[in-house]
Amino acid sequence: MKTKFILILIGLSLVFTSCEDAYTEDAVAVLSPESLNSEKGALALLKGAYGGLQLRSYYQQDFLMQAEVRSEYMMARGSWADVGRYDLVARSRSRINDAWDDMFNAVNRANSVIETVPTFSISDELKTLYVAEAKALRGLHYFNIVRSWGGVPLRLVPLSNLDDIGLAKSSETEIYNQVIKDLSDAIGSNALPAKFTGGDQGRLGLHAAKAILAHVHLTLGNYSESATLTKEIIDSGAFQLESDLATVFSPEANATHSGELLSVVWVRDGSSGMRLLSFMHNSSLGYSSAGWRVLLGNLDAPIITSQWDDTDLRKNFTLYNTPEELAVLSADVPMLFKKYIDRDGAGQNAHGNNQSIYRYADVLTMHAWADAMANGGPTAAAYESLNQVRRRGYGVDITTPDAGIDYSGLTQDEFMDAVWNERAWEFVMEAKRWYDLKLMPRDKAVGIINDANLGADFTDTDWLYPIPQQEIDNNDEMTNADQNPGY
Repeated sequence: MKTKFILILIGLSLVFTSCEDAYTEDAVAVLSPESLNSEKGALALLKGAYGGLQLRSYYQQDFLMQAEVRSEYMMARGSWADVGRYDLVARSRSRINDAWDDMFNAVNRANSVIETVPTFSISDELKTLYVAEAKALRGLHYFNIVRSWGGVPLRLVPLSNLDDIGLAKSSETEIYNQVIKDLSDAIGSNALPAKFTGGDQGRLGLHAAKAILAHVHLTLGNYSESATLTKEIIDSGAFQLESDLATVFSPEANATHSGELLSVVWVRDGSSGMRLLSFMHNSSLGYSSAGWRVLLGNLDAPIITSQWDDTDLRKNFTLYNTPEELAVLSADVPMLFKKYIDRDGAGQNAHGNNQSIYRYADVLTMHAWADAMANGGPTAAAYESLNQVRRRGYGVDITTPDAGIDYSGLTQDEFMDAVWNERAWEFVMEAKRWYDLKLMPRDKAVGIINDANLGADFTDTDWLYPIPQQEIDNNDEMTNADQNPGY
């Protein structure tokens, strides 16, 4: 069941609003200071921590869109155009600053659960579960932060007043160590269920925590650790690839699928829905409540043109291609994406499609990647993981080998190219490609970007975002020397 919630701390009162929500009995509840120390209060804090993912400049817009527009297959119009050229003007820097603020807001919410819930008069089982979930969330947030900005202040306790804002910048290694610790603590708590379902959809279960940790290890080049974690998820049998892509990205209430590990759950209500559709579509087709045509495909990017087989069902599912759709394209708008469609959205910020963070196709492709790298070349297991994703893309039986579709006989380099290509085709609009580019051999990644003719002068300083100047100005433990190179 899809849920939304808003958490507001006002003095000693806590207010949260819920809609069709299995987490609460009442549609609106106001918790007094006395009732805050209760199961309801602990749950409200936890829900507020999950609400961090839904913040406007996190998964609703800026974090997500910055990653997409920086990918070589994407261009943008209007005030987003400079992002795709790696030439940040003031408006784009402001959006990056907003993403920083909301992502650290999300960290602070998780910190509040981790510090406060153990003091509540509730069962030890609930304390352990809620803290495990909050640690896994904090691990996810800092993973996204360190991949985007590099070294940053590592805040592990709630920030309750501006007097506490001073904190020195930690190194990337220190942040990654904490991310691994948080996720390992959550996994080792033995409190997380394998996955959450029903009214708990959107909460972070054991296999979701393992998927995040596997991605962290993959990012750090710890391939054996990543291969082990992804294989544990595969061997659990808890997930399968959903054969119908429309089901995976359905906007309908209660929508889920057999491959869902962790998603931001959106609803068609007010500003609590997916916003990305408004940036994707032409409004005349009725695919979204608004249609600004901001996110454009790049015709000079081979990954979504000449390299993408027209018989791959994902291509027709992802790109405008019917006569009616092609009719709205032009020289200024040469390619649009349609992976998410909601004809019944309730406003520009209120589409019902969930935003996937991790799904089973991610686990399989990460396993193929890590296993091949750990073993110095593709193994039978690596081939099978990658080929299952590919078979689903071509609409054939997922578990039956198909010589006409499957990869085989590849060198290490050829196999890795296949992994990165499959991930590009599979995860358009899911904030994956930019971070995959960062993990490729540097010369290869820069070549892909430059060959895409983005009108950019790409340099090594473009791999990280600028640290917001207001953070440096307001944090007594930071100076301009802490700014990322090139800014």
